[in-house]
Amino acid sequence: MSKKELEYEGYKGTVEYDEKCDFYTGEVEIDGKIYTYEGDTLEELQEDFEDIIDSIIAFDEMDDEEV
Repeated sequence: MSKKELEYEGYKGTVEYDEKCDFYTGEVEIDGKIYTYEGDTLEELQEDFEDIIDSIIAFDEMDDEEV
């Protein structure tokens, strides 16, 4: 397994590659919660990572508007 790191909108997430399964996974911790993402390629992994961050940012913005 090799490791790297992803970064998006100030968040940093892990990159793990399983050679046996030819598959990427990763985790990012936001506000004490662990979110996981995955992909068949690094590009898919990056897209899934960014989708999670975008969703969390959008949810936080919606939550702030309701207060």
